[in-house]
Order: sequence, then C-alpha cells, then structure tokens
Amino acid sequence: MLSYSLLKNHAGILLVGDYTSLTWLHEVVHDVNERSPIVKDKEGSFLGLAYDVRKAYERQREVIQPPKHFEEIGVRYGVQILWPVLLLQQRLLRQSLAFLSHTAKTQSITYALEAIIEDALREDFGAQAERIIDHWQRLDPTQPEVFDMIDSRGGIFCSWTKAQRKACFAQLLSSFDPMYDRFYAMRLKNGEKNLISPTEFAGWENAEWPDPRW
Repeated sequence: MLSYSLLKNHAGILLVGDYTSLTWLHEVVHDVNERSPIVKDKEGSFLGLAYDVRKAYERQREVIQPPKHFEEIGVRYGVQILWPVLLLQQRLLRQSLAFLSHTAKTQSITYALEAIIEDALREDFGAQAERIIDHWQRLDPTQPEVFDMIDSRGGIFCSWTKAQRKACFAQLLSSFDPMYDRFYAMRLKNGEKNLISPTEFAGWENAEWPDPRW
C-alpha cells in the first residue's frame, strides 16, 4: 500500500510504500515509459520516478520501521519527491493509460498514486488545495514542451520560501500551459495575483536547482 508524509516547507512528499507496492509502481512506470506514445524522452524525468522508487525499496533512501506494538505493519520504504516533479510524472502516467492496453495492476497502482497525491495536497496547502488540484488535473503531458518546462519551474520552486510556495504554487502549475506566455500580460492586467513572468522562467532555464530545504 502506498502512503505519504509531508516534507518541510511545502516542498513535496515522502512517497512511502511496502516492498510489493513500490515494485509494482516501478514495473508500471517502466512499462508505460517504454510503450506510451506520449513519452518522447525515454531517459527523461518520467523514468526518474521509477529510479526514485527503486532506490527506495533497495533501502537506499528512507527505511521506516513499524511503530512499537504494531510490528504487523512491517518495514516500509520512502523517497522524497518535489511537488512539481511528482505532479507532472503522475499526469503523464495517468494520461498514458488512454493510449495503452493495460492491466488491472497498472490501473490500481496508478490510481493509488493519484489518491495519495490528492490527500497530500489537501493536507499541505489547505484552502489553496482545490485550486492546485484543478491546475494539476489540467496538466497536459501530451504537449511535448511541457516536460521541457520542468527545468525552469523546478528551479524557481526550489528557490522559493515556504510562504511563496503556498501562495504561488497554483500559478506555477498554470504556467505549464503552452499558451501561458501569450496570455501572461492579459492575465496580469486583469489583476491575477502571484503570476510568474516569462522573463523569470527564462532566467532559470538550464540553471542548477537550489537546495529545496526539504
């Protein structure tokens, strides 16, 4: 079973699972990465989800012992993942199912991941969560440029303070729309808050991500 715990500073989650759940997720991501027509870069950041999960169940990340007097829970394993990275990875996984024949196993682990992300967003962002979830569900990884945007968006997200992440994360997600640059000026004129300028995004392209303080 998959679960989560929140990281500090609204950075993301510790994705947690038992050995079986994590190996299932690893297998599903590899299969989708290989077969999905919307995965253009077969060595890209989507496959990074499989890498992170494998490192977790190989005990190279977080090893979580069961609580005292609840040994039946068993040992679980976790890996830290930043919000913008995980949300984009999940959307590509989910959208790929529309293009592929897949098993109940693939569907079950895909929806389990979606369910814990939704719960975690609500816990982490409170009143902002529904807007964030709405933008997350609109992410369209069938647009090839969307995954190219993660470099600049991830860099900005890591540079933000805790307060900036809570206030601005929804608008960061909205910026994955390929039409964002075209409509930025109009949205700004209409009084939308916490928009990030295309110039700022351009300044983070190919830049090293700061410590996310997670």
